[in-house]
Amino acid sequence: MQKRHSRMYFPTTLGGDCMKKLVAISVMLVLLTGAAFAQISGDLFIATHLVEGNDVSDSDISMGRLGRGGKWGLTFGEAPGTGRVVYRIANNDLWGWFAWRPIDLLRIKLGHDRDGEWGRAQISGWGFTAGAKDLVAISDYGGNALQFGGASGLYMSEVGRASVWYPGIGDGEDNALSISLYPMDGLQINFAIPKFADAVGEMSAKISTFHASLFYNIEDIGQATLGFVGLGGLEKDQDKNKSVGNVYASFYLTAIDGVRLDLGFRYNLPWETAAGVANGGGMMIGLGLNMPSVVENLSFKLRAGAGLSGKTSGADNNTEFMVNILPAYTISPGFVFYFFAGMGMVLPAGDGDSAMGWFVNPYISYRAGGITFWAGLKVDQRNNQGTEGTPAAPGTKNLRWAIPFGFSANY
Repeated sequence: MQKRHSRMYFPTTLGGDCMKKLVAISVMLVLLTGAAFAQISGDLFIATHLVEGNDVSDSDISMGRLGRGGKWGLTFGEAPGTGRVVYRIANNDLWGWFAWRPIDLLRIKLGHDRDGEWGRAQISGWGFTAGAKDLVAISDYGGNALQFGGASGLYMSEVGRASVWYPGIGDGEDNALSISLYPMDGLQINFAIPKFADAVGEMSAKISTFHASLFYNIEDIGQATLGFVGLGGLEKDQDKNKSVGNVYASFYLTAIDGVRLDLGFRYNLPWETAAGVANGGGMMIGLGLNMPSVVENLSFKLRAGAGLSGKTSGADNNTEFMVNILPAYTISPGFVFYFFAGMGMVLPAGDGDSAMGWFVNPYISYRAGGITFWAGLKVDQRNNQGTEGTPAAPGTKNLRWAIPFGFSANY
């Protein structure tokens, strides 16, 4: 039996003094920007894992790692022109955008918006965890994202805004040009070109990854969405190595008292390589449910999704399922307990074993004035997944845990 050794260390990126400096600098920026602009609002998020570890032999127990959710944001201006600048503390990333609406019919936006623009997952997306986001909740996107079935497995984000529902234009698409039209009440038509700043001399490549979407609000009934995201298959002289794109459709039902339902659908247009090998054709379906008041002080959310059909390099894709729940109980005004949990499963298309993973992520929030404090526990276990991005042998299980703490403020 191999003896497991654990060590405890403090990353050099976030010692105690460093954390104090980050908080002090962030507060100073809030005060300075607040004094400089009259029409201004902002947000500040700081998060850390107080303690974290896993069950891998000879792994480290670490303390004080800065969480992905740490950021400082500033929104400024008023109609017809508004903008936003965001600094992500964890990865030293600065981005921003500016939007102009000269007439009611038209809105133009230029810049990089990693928060996303037009994303249509009304329940299952970024707001599912009720503000905890990357602070203390298991992350939906990258970093701590759960992945089941190895490198091709199903991420939590696959049942969030990033896949089943039209994701909007944002993270990973750099400086984009986005245009919205409002031809009639309730109707919005959108078009965007990602990486617009690099489009000179490569316009066909950039247009081949364009976004187009249509939103229609039916009063007292719900909101319908159609969307398309180009994946490069329309590029001039491309050699049949990319899908034309993904097609999205969803409907957010608001007509039922006390219940909100969000149904999503995505279809990846099939394509063949120059050698005639079939790819694409995969379909994903999703459900979001929100019951804000099941009984007094108790709410409930659910999101679920499935990936079906399609081919990769001529072979049938696996079938993938995911379900998450989030009941929340208000203990007292400003003090809320959440129980975030879920599981996912991958069923192989051919021979092989199925893969399953689960997570449990209870956390609490306490609001004091304009600041909300967050704390919780993260535990997850996955099949066929190594550490630090290295796949493990089939059948290997990896359990991870962490005690996160953070706070958020709006001004």
